[in-house]
Amino acid sequence: MKNTSIPNSEYWYEIITAYKHGELSDQQEQELFRWKTEKPEHAVFFEEVEQSWIASREKMAFPEFDISSAWNKVKAQTIDEKQAKVISIWSQLLQAPITRAAAAVLVLALITWAMSNVLFTKPTFTDLRALNGMKEFYLPDSSKVYLHDTTTVRYSSTYGEDDRMVFLDGEAFFEVRKDASKPFTVLSYRSRVIVKGTSFLVRSRATDSVDVVEVEEGKVAVLEKYSRSGKEIMLTKGMACSVDIYGGLHKSTETITKTAAWRNSELMIFVGTPLNQVLADLKSITGARVILEKSEAGTCRFTGEFDNANPAEIVEIIALSMNMKVEKEGDTFILRGNGCK
Repeated sequence: MKNTSIPNSEYWYEIITAYKHGELSDQQEQELFRWKTEKPEHAVFFEEVEQSWIASREKMAFPEFDISSAWNKVKAQTIDEKQAKVISIWSQLLQAPITRAAAAVLVLALITWAMSNVLFTKPTFTDLRALNGMKEFYLPDSSKVYLHDTTTVRYSSTYGEDDRMVFLDGEAFFEVRKDASKPFTVLSYRSRVIVKGTSFLVRSRATDSVDVVEVEEGKVAVLEKYSRSGKEIMLTKGMACSVDIYGGLHKSTETITKTAAWRNSELMIFVGTPLNQVLADLKSITGARVILEKSEAGTCRFTGEFDNANPAEIVEIIALSMNMKVEKEGDTFILRGNGCK
């Protein structure tokens, strides 16, 4: 199964298939899963191969090929040596052991070719990106996705055939069109979110220590990325949870009143939001760049509401509430102090 966007894709295809057959050692499995989490396209390729493998088990059952029986039938049709004075060179070749081996190899080659070129078709991928500010996109099934600043959502050409899966790097709010027969799945760095039709937010970046899921409407199931433990958290309107780097699921006790406030450029609402996230939203909505003198202050939580105020005024209010000072260098605001620390 070749994929030009994946280096050594044929090798990884063989490794994934061996994993599904239970043929890998513990060390090989660890190597496989490290590779899978390195890049979004690795995870998508893994999912595609896994789904194709499952489909092959369900849809194709190759019959046992009895070479010995088939060969006996061929011999029964050959000319009896007692009735013929000359046996053709072709008949001699057919009876040669090497010919039987060649026939077996040919059958296996045909089966392998059929599985690689017919069953395992090569998918293509589409990336939706927001590099500066918020952007809105529609997925092939008319589900809508809002991308926060510096966010990418990727989906395969097989999207919508059996299921609806996207890979997220960043922060996005999804308005999923209902389709009970085809669950919608968001696969990110540490978590897997499964829904059938709802509105929710997922935040997941490679540099984060946790993934965050918030629900605006409907119900979603949140699982550890590979679902090895089988545990999940069900979230409904106003609920949130996080998934840490070890696969731990943590349900929030706070009620979320405004999910993905950055969708509305005229109103920003923060309730117990980490300062790092507040500053990221401020940059996405207003374009203001604010940095912290001490990075540990980024975990301090801020609660407040701004209605399209001047960015300089917003930064002053944040600094006042956090017991910090503001300095401006060029177009950049610097918050100095320990904050809540």
